[in-house]
Amino acid sequence: MVGEMKEGNILQFISSVSGYGVTSLIQEFSPNEFVLFRQMMDTKGSGAQEREKEWTGGTESHSLAEKDGVTTLAVELDVPLGQEETFRVRFPKALERVKNLAEQRE
Repeated sequence: MVGEMKEGNILQFISSVSGYGVTSLIQEFSPNEFVLFRQMMDTKGSGAQEREKEWTGGTESHSLAEKDGVTTLAVELDVPLGQEETFRVRFPKALERVKNLAEQRE
């Protein structure tokens, strides 16, 4: 991630493997509760160049809720047509990594 998590800011999420990524606007942000990203541009070259528009205009939200000492992360994605299978495979892996990182911090 390149940028600062602050409502109204622009962030880039870039793969350390391929250099592909997405540039997103933080449309709504409540620290430790909710974030809504609006996908603005797909990138390549570690964020330096625009590429084919696979996900431009879509949204992605993340919500955290705590109950009885258990925190739950809910994610909603506006997935582009033709990308459903990619997200079905990759997103669970990414969420597992987030879970592991969060549990290490306890």
